[in-house]
Amino acid sequence: MKAIRYHEFGGVEVLKYEDVPDPEISDNEVLVHVKAASLNHIDLRLRSGKSPRPVDLPHIGGLDISGDVVKTGKNVTGVAERTRVVIEPAVRCGKCRFCQRGESNLCVAAKVIGVNLYGGFAEYVKVPGANVVPIPDNLSYNDASTIPICSVTAWYGLLERGNLKPGETVLVHAAGSGTGSAAVQVAKLSGAYVIATAGTDEKLAKAKELGADETVNYNKTDFAEEVKKITNKTGVDVIFDQIGASVWDKNIQSLAPRGRLLLVGVVGGGAASANLGALIMRDISVLGVTVFNAARKDLSSVVNLTSQGKLRPVIDKAFRLEEAAVAQKLLEDRNQFGKVILNP
Repeated sequence: MKAIRYHEFGGVEVLKYEDVPDPEISDNEVLVHVKAASLNHIDLRLRSGKSPRPVDLPHIGGLDISGDVVKTGKNVTGVAERTRVVIEPAVRCGKCRFCQRGESNLCVAAKVIGVNLYGGFAEYVKVPGANVVPIPDNLSYNDASTIPICSVTAWYGLLERGNLKPGETVLVHAAGSGTGSAAVQVAKLSGAYVIATAGTDEKLAKAKELGADETVNYNKTDFAEEVKKITNKTGVDVIFDQIGASVWDKNIQSLAPRGRLLLVGVVGGGAASANLGALIMRDISVLGVTVFNAARKDLSSVVNLTSQGKLRPVIDKAFRLEEAAVAQKLLEDRNQFGKVILNP
């Protein structure tokens, strides 16, 4: 099969479009013919060698995958060949204390397809039968491939970790990203008032189309001051933050008493100094969010909502598999709005 593989860490130039042996499945696995695989920033960090997650070389990335089941292992039940599926990336061990007590989403020995295991930037991928979720006929492969990381992160982060309630105010940073554009929609669907930030007016206009009530261009204005104006100095109830250290202080300034800061990513740095007194005095909660701890039901829920038209996948551009370097550069330069797709 053809695949995008890298044998060393570095820039997009290390990505090689090459022949790789077809995957051989075990009795508990299925073979999926990949129809679409969307890119995430974790793909860039893994390729560059800057991710704390271990990667064995050579490696095939790609965590967000949709396609057709073409072969099933003899122990696989509940999924047949020719089933259209999307893939949950986290593979649970089934043995740790969390798995044993029915909380496999908290598995301490989980592996991730596209990180510890070969991923979807290839014509075929093998995955455990338990990791495929059927998709309805009205959901395209491209749309389905946007869901597992970005949309589920937004859903799990805002509703489960953030306990978002109708009528609350949410600040969504980086609304032009795949996860940010999903978070704007999930927040609105939940009945929240949404303030979205982005670095260009064009991206903010698109965020408005997705349901943002207010927008802030962080390259032109101080978002913390704008939040004060918008909320009449009361602050926001929840912040959905993919940036991290560079906006830490202003995030804390922007939160209302008992506000919740959801830390989803650290593209702006992973180390910050904190004034703990401010957190204590205002009952502020800081919550980490990783999609790999989301339950499988979250993926199924988002698939259903997307197929019903209640959530809309946002795709900037689709590329052929052999154009992976161009696609990753587009994401790396942050010139996209929403998701970037590869079609093997």
